Amino acid sequence: MSNHILKPLIYADIDLNIIDGSAIWVTSILETMAQDPQIKPTILLKRPIIRDVLVRSFQNYQNITIINPWSSEFKKLGLKFEDDTWKKSKRLTTAQAADIMDKLDQKTRYSLFLVRGYNLAKEIAFNYLFSKRTWYYLTDFPQDRKRVSDEDLFNIRTIYENGARLALQTPHLIHYFKELLEIEDDGKFVYLPPMVPNSEAKEISFGNRNNQMIYSGKFAPFWKAPEMFETFARLENSAITFLVIGDKFHNYPYTDNYQQRVTDVLENTKNLIWKKGLSRTEVQEFIKKSDLGISWRHEVLDSSKELSTKVLEFGLYGKPVIINKNPLHIELFGEDYPLYANSEAEFNEKVYLAFSNPSIYEIAAKKVFSVSEKHMFKNVIKYLKPFLMEMQEIPQEIEDSGIRKFDKKKILFAGHDLKFAKMLIDYFKLSTEFQVKEDQWKGHNSHNEKQSKELLEWADIIIAEWGLGNAVWYSKNKKNHQVLIVRMHLQEKETQYPQKIVWDNVDQLIFIAPGLKMEMEETFDFLPKDKIKILYNLVDAKSLDKEKLDDSEFNIGLMGISPSRKRIDLALDIFEEMWTNDSRYTLFIKGHLPNKYAWLWNRKEEREYFEKVFRRINSSVWRDSVVFEGWGEVSEWYRKLRFILSPSDFESFHLAVAEGMASGCFPLIRNWHGAKELYPNDYIFSDVSEATDIIKKIQLESRKNINEKQQALKSIILTKYDKDVICEKWKEMLISHYQKKNMDKS
Repeated sequence: MSNHILKPLIYADIDLNIIDGSAIWVTSILETMAQDPQIKPTILLKRPIIRDVLVRSFQNYQNITIINPWSSEFKKLGLKFEDDTWKKSKRLTTAQAADIMDKLDQKTRYSLFLVRGYNLAKEIAFNYLFSKRTWYYLTDFPQDRKRVSDEDLFNIRTIYENGARLALQTPHLIHYFKELLEIEDDGKFVYLPPMVPNSEAKEISFGNRNNQMIYSGKFAPFWKAPEMFETFARLENSAITFLVIGDKFHNYPYTDNYQQRVTDVLENTKNLIWKKGLSRTEVQEFIKKSDLGISWRHEVLDSSKELSTKVLEFGLYGKPVIINKNPLHIELFGEDYPLYANSEAEFNEKVYLAFSNPSIYEIAAKKVFSVSEKHMFKNVIKYLKPFLMEMQEIPQEIEDSGIRKFDKKKILFAGHDLKFAKMLIDYFKLSTEFQVKEDQWKGHNSHNEKQSKELLEWADIIIAEWGLGNAVWYSKNKKNHQVLIVRMHLQEKETQYPQKIVWDNVDQLIFIAPGLKMEMEETFDFLPKDKIKILYNLVDAKSLDKEKLDDSEFNIGLMGISPSRKRIDLALDIFEEMWTNDSRYTLFIKGHLPNKYAWLWNRKEEREYFEKVFRRINSSVWRDSVVFEGWGEVSEWYRKLRFILSPSDFESFHLAVAEGMASGCFPLIRNWHGAKELYPNDYIFSDVSEATDIIKKIQLESRKNINEKQQALKSIILTKYDKDVICEKWKEMLISHYQKKNMDKS
């Protein structure tokens, strides 16, 4: 790059009109980079500036460029955007920000990008080639391993692999991410410490002058607001004042009337002075005039791996700080730092100690100052510059390429009810090879045609979930180069839609089970046999594999009782026989009651059937052992069951059976059409006595044998129906069709 000038573009998913720590970070990184004349940073704004309190700190630097997408100067660039709704909303979404950054890069060619925000990082890392030149600064990624989902893990691996650097605020965080990603060397990690202004103070006294405490920052429950102000009020020491600076309220976790409660305390506490809307420079002036910084937090934050920048700013001017004693602070300030406080009693004690013992005051102040000094803008840039300058030369393949995004196949899921496709949708959304959109229909044949046409133009691959009006419309309108997959269920059997589908335009017809395939072929003899493929239903086997509860031995489960073909009457017959022999048995029924479905309850035969069932239950001696439960999270529900029932007249797959087996339940499956092709025949019954014999036989087994059989059932589902197995088969099929279409096109 000419003249060895480094041109970084900085964007944070942060509103600079609001004064808080994250917004201060944006101004800090800009000012830090601007310390060096070889670096000319550009900042892209998330929102137009309404309050210039923060912007004032950097807008006069000659080597900082501010890009305001709502300005006339930006309009003159002549950039074109598919989604320009930000012009009216006055706020950039992560997708819009990434698009603008990419368009700006085509004009200017930045040396690197530095972005802050987990969602923003995902948007860039999954889609844009400029990710290879991007430093990702993350603070909102889960910092507790137990809270990191499989999706989070996949995301952070993609961000790491597709990015230039993972910039983190503390060595603690770097160690955490190394363990998370199983990386032993330094890899792409870079320590990007908190930054504080250069101190011009010629001499710092490290002494108390005015007995004034100071807090500057947001008001939030975990930030001990209003507790710290109420604690101060209880000190009842007229010699001490408390200066509080801030005007941002963050009510999390939610508390009723939170803002009003904090405001009341701030406005009505004696010797407490509240200042709002101050610039960073003004805050620094007040810090200089104060004596004791407060950064007292809720214990839930003691595991945080991030250091408060405000602590450093207090220390920079020779002020000691009351802070929590936690692993991060101990590492930085030492075990013997004298002003740790984790409780109200300790807080009161340390306030008194700081203001009554000059020696302790000086020791604490010098310790914080020694840490803070390393974080001045001028010192941080000296450390950071070699890493930044590594980015000076844009890789040749990126410089010369006209391709801006990763080559991703575009998949469109279309249908009125996509819940059975959710695992598929989530899988492809997480893939770096695919982009996913959804065309949500309002009913079997009702949709927003304008939207469907727009999505049709976008898609490479269309998956019509259900062979209803959606499959008809897409089969009539798809382009020759597009792949169309139709997945049919049982509902289509009672409709005329399959006859209307243009089967010549369908590349693959999917059924979820052999029995369903045979039944639909018998009903619709025109289905294209050469295009039919069985791809089983998906089961999240790993999430269902949880330890059984201690009292599950005599518990039987039934998932869903509507419509009548689900045969709750047979389930009751089986349960009644077992309960008669041993009253410890309980039948747990999960799902909505039939009267919740108007279409079903309006059918006389259905209503009479269920009324008879409920009369039977209510008049029985075992009625208290039948428990109805609503819909909800299922993995915990299966933990309390040893047996899962499928007494239906017919099913296509019956997901509850597979889910139950994945959790270690023994299935009891009526011999409905196709059951023997899907599940172990040892658990299939023809009548009630066969079902109860299966239960009795299992109950006579030893604990060891039961455990072995449960593991065998889990293994069947994991190897045959687990979502990872089935999703891979879907992926192979889609890629095969996509490649064939593209070969034909060429």
